[in-house]
Amino acid sequence: MAETWDECVIVDLPNLDGVQIVWSPAYAAQLLSENWPDTKGQSYSAALNACTDAMLGAGSAAPARDAFLAAVDEAKIKTLR
Repeated sequence: MAETWDECVIVDLPNLDGVQIVWSPAYAAQLLSENWPDTKGQSYSAALNACTDAMLGAGSAAPARDAFLAAVDEAKIKTLR
């Protein structure tokens, strides 16, 4: 079974309707690869790698969450939690 995070991340991506509730590296990787507004930053690349690794079992969920939060901050995405 895929790992999930202990605490969700709620983001408001500008090109999606409504907020996105992210509980797993797999969903974070999907958002990063398909709907991310800024794909040029270092935090974006690190988050995509960390979330993909965690999704595939080559990494763990907690560092992937931290990397995802850094990418959220880098892209100046509004978070609700």
